Amino acid sequence: MVTTIRFVTEAYAPSRMVYLRWAPTWDTDRGGVWKDGAWTFDIDEAKFPDGLDFKFVLAPGRWMLGDNLRLNVDELPGQHDYGDQQVVFGPQTEIQIERGAVPQLFFARNLDPIHEYDVIVVGSGMGGGVLASQLASAGADVLVVEAGSYLFPTHVGNLPRRLRIGQFDKHIWSLWDDFKVVNYVNTPGSQFAGGQGFNLGGRSVFWGGLIPRQTAWELAAWPAPIRQYLLGGGYDAAEAALNRTVPPAAAYQDAVRAALPGLMPGFTAVDAPMAVQYRGATSLAIATGLFSTADLLLEERLLDDPGHPLPTVNLNLAVQRVLTDGDRATGVQCWDLLGRRPRTFAGRHVVLAAGTIESAKIALQTGLTDPNALIGRGLTDHTIRYRHFTLPPDSPFASVTDSAKVLLQHPHAGPGQHAFDVVVEFGADFNQGRYVDPQNLARERQARGDWMLCELVFMYYAELNPANALIVTADPGDDAIVTVHPTPPPAAVLAESDQLAAGLLAGLGAQPLLGEVGLGLQYAALGGVAHEVGTLRTGDAGAGVVDPDLRFLAYENLYACDNSIFPASPAANPSLTTVALALRLAAHLNG
Repeated sequence: MVTTIRFVTEAYAPSRMVYLRWAPTWDTDRGGVWKDGAWTFDIDEAKFPDGLDFKFVLAPGRWMLGDNLRLNVDELPGQHDYGDQQVVFGPQTEIQIERGAVPQLFFARNLDPIHEYDVIVVGSGMGGGVLASQLASAGADVLVVEAGSYLFPTHVGNLPRRLRIGQFDKHIWSLWDDFKVVNYVNTPGSQFAGGQGFNLGGRSVFWGGLIPRQTAWELAAWPAPIRQYLLGGGYDAAEAALNRTVPPAAAYQDAVRAALPGLMPGFTAVDAPMAVQYRGATSLAIATGLFSTADLLLEERLLDDPGHPLPTVNLNLAVQRVLTDGDRATGVQCWDLLGRRPRTFAGRHVVLAAGTIESAKIALQTGLTDPNALIGRGLTDHTIRYRHFTLPPDSPFASVTDSAKVLLQHPHAGPGQHAFDVVVEFGADFNQGRYVDPQNLARERQARGDWMLCELVFMYYAELNPANALIVTADPGDDAIVTVHPTPPPAAVLAESDQLAAGLLAGLGAQPLLGEVGLGLQYAALGGVAHEVGTLRTGDAGAGVVDPDLRFLAYENLYACDNSIFPASPAANPSLTTVALALRLAAHLNG
């Protein structure tokens, strides 16, 4: 006789693969078949005369958490269903290792330990990827060391989208949970819930593309030379590098932008600035896509120009320590995830650009001289509050064919008042396109009954939280240990945003999503959208960890270039500022 075991799930279907494994050996994978909303497994109960102890496993190897599931002998006949509340998979904690034809062809590793590079850049994300590209284009001999693999040639938002018909699903985040790696352990009470993008392009492959500038008040904690650079042309250069664009001219976008200030008195509204993959679109061009440094580094490989220098990109090499000699960095020590052995590389300059957690972890594992004892201290993510909502078809703002994205800021914002950016999206999932099959789009609209899905987001400014920190063990293979607590805005700022949100949603005639109650603002998880900063903060006059040139205070040629160097957590998304600083550091190193 056959017993049927079903894992009924919306979270892992149907594009994932779920296996069944059972006692006593737990070494056989029984692949499930997706049908009728469940992963389905038919087993021959005669092979289990003592009953069945089993677990579900999410490919490639993430076991469900908790105790084994059990079917006694008298329970085996029939069908047994398990749901998402009973079957919970732990986070991915291991770096995914791939070595396919594309990385072997275009990113051939150079493992020579003797060759001395001009600059070694640790990490290929927003800071490291842009920095390496700029340095190599200027003629520098650059090595990029990336722990991750080649996953995608582009931002995931440029790929075919994951379809969950009728559900709120922002395409640009749809694959993040599948590929993020939890590279830390929380201390008791710590609330960090972020992840690392260990792959070519880092988290630039998985970001939202919004690139607002920090305003002058947000930059008050920054060293004067950096503040002057950013406001005096640095942001212009970064926007050019990221191919800044705004939504195309359209009556709907114009109408939304004009209407929102009336619903949020005192705030100014602009078309949300976005980072696209290239400039110069014409009527004959393919629609632009979101920017990532995976695209940037791969495009350089495909450029048929022998006179264009390229950085060397070594994938699947996890940097564990910076090699030093006195006050100089001489290279990096890595663990080769493919060869399973240590390797070293030599460089005249070293730049840590592996992210707020990994860069600080490397610095601590190295035992770098730290005059102010601030490496790893102040790990902070600003408060983000949001609300997904719907607009009924008869709303004056509803549309089945249009979308709009608007950024709102107060002209007199400061730390104690209006200290937040506001982003409003109408058609927040349609505006990312990629419905390749028109039938899927038709099904989506039919399932919604032409109700419009929208999003309201408040992002708040925060000083670095001195109670938050990152520490490491003696083993570089261990995860970092983090303590991250919220850094809430002042009560008056929260109350102001609550009032503004209520007025805006009432004025729009907003309704909750199906299955939700109320329209109050919800808190995003700390680290959930990768805005954490501060573990290698910059400062003036010997303060901080790195100086205004992003150089570690105790070293002549060791630098950092990622979100870790921020001395405060701005309201604005950090990506534009990080790219601006990468351009500045490239100019400094090319000197």
